[in-house]
Amino acid sequence: MAPLKVVLDGTSTISRQPEQCALRFIVRATGPTRESVSEEATETSNEINQLFKELSPNTEPGEKIPGSPVASFSSTSLQTRCDIPTNKSGKPLPAVYHTTLSLNAFFQDFTKLNEVVGKLLTCSNVEIQSLNWCLTEATQKALNSESRKEAMRNAVQKADDYARVVGQEVHAVQIRESGSRLQCGINYGLNYPYPMNQMQFQQMQQRRVTGPPPKLDASTFNRNPYLGASTSLDLSPQLIQYASSVEVEFEAVEASY
Repeated sequence: MAPLKVVLDGTSTISRQPEQCALRFIVRATGPTRESVSEEATETSNEINQLFKELSPNTEPGEKIPGSPVASFSSTSLQTRCDIPTNKSGKPLPAVYHTTLSLNAFFQDFTKLNEVVGKLLTCSNVEIQSLNWCLTEATQKALNSESRKEAMRNAVQKADDYARVVGQEVHAVQIRESGSRLQCGINYGLNYPYPMNQMQFQQMQQRRVTGPPPKLDASTFNRNPYLGASTSLDLSPQLIQYASSVEVEFEAVEASY
């Protein structure tokens, strides 16, 4: 009699608390002259750079000090453009200049993240794009390995359950990886005091205070004119899940027990 064959899927899902948070935001400046737009964008950018230098200090060789609130900070793109609007008659109006600077920061200290996000929300020319909860590269690799092993153990356990009923034992003869996926939490509901959807977040951004952007030094963290006495938010980190699946073919033989 031909040996019994069993083909089963093994799956696993492992959850971890995030270790870092990627904050993506942009500095916008709009004005009647290229010089005014450049000056506004430069001033805000310099203040932000100074703030993040304090949050991510370097050692003399240029490496980040272990345990710094911010693991990395960078400017990713700079865009400028000039628009010529028209009136109802189609006649050109004075030119309008625009500058957009995109920035990324990886936070390791979520308390500081709350403070910085709260402060950025008060700046009329700063727009927060997203918060992405994530793991370090080393943890991702370890999680990947553990998830694959757990998926295989799941398949073996199911095959063993079936084989025992008919008095046989199984051993794997072929393995096919079905797929794996790391799902990092994404949070657009940034705003105090409760989670919001994307539309509510945009409305909050549009209602921010107008006028010159406030200074971004640490001494102003507790003087947010929109959010009240404190800019400290409570951004709840989202669990990160790693899922793996595997297809395993087993052959069964008479049990020795």
